[in-house]
Amino acid sequence: MLSLTSESDILQEVAGTLRAHRSALGWRQVDLAQKSGVAIATLRRFERTGKVGFPALAKLLVSLGLADRFLAALKPPAEAPASIAAFLAEGQGKPPQRVRLKRRTG
Repeated sequence: MLSLTSESDILQEVAGTLRAHRSALGWRQVDLAQKSGVAIATLRRFERTGKVGFPALAKLLVSLGLADRFLAALKPPAEAPASIAAFLAEGQGKPPQRVRLKRRTG
């Protein structure tokens, strides 16, 4: 698959996205540095240039609550069934079952 995004664009996008999440939480750079264990100088350089080692990036993602989303984005997409018949055979086409609640008495 052809992408028009360069390595530099990706670094800047990741840094900007993490900075936006930090800001949305109301955290200063020093707050995130303390919570993550990443040196403040490393965090500042990352937010400015997008460059950081993977262990530091992992610490930042965990501290910001983004690790699961990051990992999910790296997984290959689930394969689609070959046909509607295959979909129904897998049981995925079943409608959800309704739950009946007991009536109150009294």
